[in-house]
Amino acid sequence: MADQIARMIGDDPSGPGGGLEAPPWLENVSIQVDANPTAVNYGQSTVVSWSVDLPTGGPPPQVRLNGELVARSGSRSFSPSRRSSYSVIVSGTQLGVHAQTSGSVDVEVRYPPRVVIDPSTPSPVQVLLGALVESTNQPQTVELCNVELDLTGHQSIAIGDHRTLIASPGCERGPRRLGPRIFVTDTRGRVPLFVIEGDNVRFSGFRLEGPTTGIGKGDRKEKGIVIAPAKSAEPIRRIEISNMEIFHWSGVGVQVTDNVEKAVRGRLFNTNPNAVGIRGNFFHHNRHGAGEGYGVAVTLGAYATIEQNVFDENRHGIAGGSNHPDALDYSGYTVRDNLILEGGGKHCMDRPGTGAIVGGLIGGLIGGLVGLAVGGPWGALIGGVIGTGVGGVIGSQAGTICWQTHQIDMHGDGNQWPGSHNWQCGTAGETMIIERNTVLYTGGHTLFFQNGLAIKIRGNPADKAIIDGNVFKHKSRGDAIAQNGACGGDITRPIDVRPNNQFGVDPMTELGSGDFAGDGQMDQFMATGVTWWAKSPVTHQWRYLNTMSERLPQLLLQKVDSDGVFDVALRPPRRGMPPTTYSKSGTGPWVPVPTTAGGPGSPILES
Repeated sequence: MADQIARMIGDDPSGPGGGLEAPPWLENVSIQVDANPTAVNYGQSTVVSWSVDLPTGGPPPQVRLNGELVARSGSRSFSPSRRSSYSVIVSGTQLGVHAQTSGSVDVEVRYPPRVVIDPSTPSPVQVLLGALVESTNQPQTVELCNVELDLTGHQSIAIGDHRTLIASPGCERGPRRLGPRIFVTDTRGRVPLFVIEGDNVRFSGFRLEGPTTGIGKGDRKEKGIVIAPAKSAEPIRRIEISNMEIFHWSGVGVQVTDNVEKAVRGRLFNTNPNAVGIRGNFFHHNRHGAGEGYGVAVTLGAYATIEQNVFDENRHGIAGGSNHPDALDYSGYTVRDNLILEGGGKHCMDRPGTGAIVGGLIGGLIGGLVGLAVGGPWGALIGGVIGTGVGGVIGSQAGTICWQTHQIDMHGDGNQWPGSHNWQCGTAGETMIIERNTVLYTGGHTLFFQNGLAIKIRGNPADKAIIDGNVFKHKSRGDAIAQNGACGGDITRPIDVRPNNQFGVDPMTELGSGDFAGDGQMDQFMATGVTWWAKSPVTHQWRYLNTMSERLPQLLLQKVDSDGVFDVALRPPRRGMPPTTYSKSGTGPWVPVPTTAGGPGSPILES
């Protein structure tokens, strides 16, 4: 007897009210499906065998193995990429009634602790999903090399404990290489591609591309990675997102959330700031017209350290959601040594229809009243029609009006004006440390609004907000930084803006050049006053080199040692003197210049 009787066209014999009964020929069909072995090592084969016994007097049947027509008995060899089910379906039509029954067998796949996916890998997407999600190994590593994987149609891929998804050494994103790519092309609302639920997880070295190349609208707010710890009383130890290019996610590139089901303070908090590290990535073109459009968002009581990243063309580079609604758990972050470029920050009303209706009503009313006063009833009619049309056009434009918003924020937990989602006041997170960042974004002039801010804390922090040692292109503190207070009240915990912040600085006006990859091609070099950066002539992306306060006039870019890579040396006090102190490859600390063979070369940059 087969293990299930499927629906017959026109009715469901198992449904309420009876219906058509399964024909006798179907009930007497016997299907046997076996696999040998039922568990294989990745890359090995299993043999699936099947046999079908049919009663006499039935219709001519069709037998299919996983959708393919086959004989009533046989065997085939398969090399499954992940856990697979092999089904045999027997179907037939008698007296105008179609019916089918089936049998199946499952085959498990065991993976080695390290799986490499390259252009020779069969069914690479299935291997990726199987090894990441289904493997029983602790830990499990999946490496990508020279591949582009289309995960369109896949959503909320759950990542458990001790999982690593990285580019293979030599294939990773770098100064002359974009790295492997994972991408999707489908619209998916607010649904993420990956959900990191486990601890000790690392994603590194590849590109993660979303489906929205332009500016998202409405509910199109898809997410690349959501860190959402599973319920546990144990603090998260380490989750790392590093050296990635994350772009075209109109909701958020990476969102960090907390779980308070087992602990009131959740699993992420300010006393363990490095539990989630988001480091050395390039977040760009994550945009939405009227909400979200974030590079990184830290919400629902989470805490993360966000450092050495580059942000460009995001609505907000870094956003914060004040707290977790179900516990006394406030969000926070350490934002350190990042570079925020000039682009992005655009916010639009995104309500042309509402604006047209409101504008039409107001315009019609005003036009009617003016027409009535000037020309009586007929004047009122004509004025109302004209006013409605003009008001509708103006209102539609007003409903799509855009302005420049800020790049780093923390939401309050209250609403400052009518509405339930503006989060402009109240308690704004817990601890926000914003230090040694370079913010070149200033927004742009519009007809009605001033330039965009760099930082906005939208309420009083539960603990503190510190802005320390940053470099701003904005001309003044007031142009760059703003804070709201309690809803209807005062600022009771003001931002601690330290005096070592610098305003009115544009390091883009002073760029050097040097081969910081050792391949003969010249990178652009930027010293912002707090950090050093290099821009590749191949990928056209900036990357972090070092945390140093010296600017270009104080430096020489040249090959100091014998490794073929440019170094950064302190400019001697007098012209013609050799440097005595240097930073190896621009990434090391200050050390004495070597005096052995392969010593200082000719300076590339002279003032």
